[in-house]
Amino acid sequence: MIQELNTERLQLRPLTSSDTKAFLEMHSGIKINRFLRNPILSLKDAENYLDKIIKEHQKNGIARFAVILKENEELIGFSGLKFRTAEENGYSNFYDLGYRFAEKHWNKGYATEAAKFWLSYGLHTLKLPEIHACADNENKASNHLLEKVGFKKKNQYMINNTLHNWYQIKKDEFESQI
Repeated sequence: MIQELNTERLQLRPLTSSDTKAFLEMHSGIKINRFLRNPILSLKDAENYLDKIIKEHQKNGIARFAVILKENEELIGFSGLKFRTAEENGYSNFYDLGYRFAEKHWNKGYATEAAKFWLSYGLHTLKLPEIHACADNENKASNHLLEKVGFKKKNQYMINNTLHNWYQIKKDEFESQI
């Protein structure tokens, strides 16, 4: 099981129950919960969500990881690959890229840095043939980030009565942009 990974500015490590307060604080901004299927609004929400991520990591060896800013060791978000068995948009048993960052750390390139790392890790280290991602159609920043790191929009679909964009990147597409 992966214990710690690093990028230039970020430390990526498995989330733990000791991250609960920082995880809740990360979700305290006005805008962060707007596009989430499961908003984190209370300490109990944070505990439940973290417990789910921890169990995914134990079961699959991969999950969303804590994103720690190296310069001050602050938990600023999470990012990572998730193995999804439940069907979504006609797919099941696939890996998807996900991320979420505290609002005060938006527009600093951290999400892009983490996303590029996870794509390389998934497509090269894990040798996955493809990785998927989705974003609420109205979440312009998230859609922009996915396209910036090389994802191609495949279609749109409804989930929870909300239009989402479905993305995919294949290994050869990722390698062509390196």
